[in-house]
Amino acid sequence: MLYFCSMGPDTIALSIPILAVCGGVLIAITAIIVKGRKEEQEHRERVVAMEKGVALPAPVVAEVERPKHSDRRAGGLVMTGIGLALTIAISVSDRFESGVWGLIPLFIGIGLLIAGTVDKRELEERERASRNNRPQP
Repeated sequence: MLYFCSMGPDTIALSIPILAVCGGVLIAITAIIVKGRKEEQEHRERVVAMEKGVALPAPVVAEVERPKHSDRRAGGLVMTGIGLALTIAISVSDRFESGVWGLIPLFIGIGLLIAGTVDKRELEERERASRNNRPQP
């Protein structure tokens, strides 16, 4: 702890992003290792069950994956809100020329909303086409 007291503010400011990146990488590596060990354990259990002649446990049903367009629309709404808030806050507190920086996340959010709408339409068209191509009983 004494070491941090002797560090200057520039050194501390430089170490924060470095520690954040290293922490993120460590979290990702840990998640990969834990997932691998879990799959290995499940495999061992299946092998032991087959060796003993015990009925295999039912396979775990995977969660239904959310459509890509819902993720994009959610992200688009968040980014649009952040962009609007930044534009208004910076314009009010400083001057309108500085508030232009809030337009960047605003337009990213609008782009995500448009992409989500296009994805939804494409998904609906594919579903409609697959229903029309099915043989009638």
